[in-house]
Amino acid sequence: MSIIAVHVLLHSQADAVEVDLGTRFPAMPNEEIVVRNDGGVRNETHSFAFGETCHSDPDLKTWFIVKQIVGEHVLVELECLRTVFEDSCPNGTEASKPLAETRARVNAHARETDTQFMEQLRNFRPLRPRGED
Repeated sequence: MSIIAVHVLLHSQADAVEVDLGTRFPAMPNEEIVVRNDGGVRNETHSFAFGETCHSDPDLKTWFIVKQIVGEHVLVELECLRTVFEDSCPNGTEASKPLAETRARVNAHARETDTQFMEQLRNFRPLRPRGED
């Protein structure tokens, strides 16, 4: 049975991931983001008006979440669950991305996740019951 599961996983790795509402993909460290929030955004030390630029925090794992898809553009929201300062975008910062770029980044993240999972699966060593050597 486990051989069948591995076989299915290996063949499903090549499938492309659809970009839908709620799709998440990682922001690159220090990625430049043009603010699209109508009222702007504010972190602990700075404010950024609509159209101004802030950056994803280089030291925190931050994510983009797809909020809306309109034609060839995607409205994403930055998810950053820690307090940020200086030129870092706060949680909830909205930005616009081209759909093609978003699709490529989502698929790259899916491939990376699949590769990490398969590597962990290859290195898996089942626990032996107590008393067996």
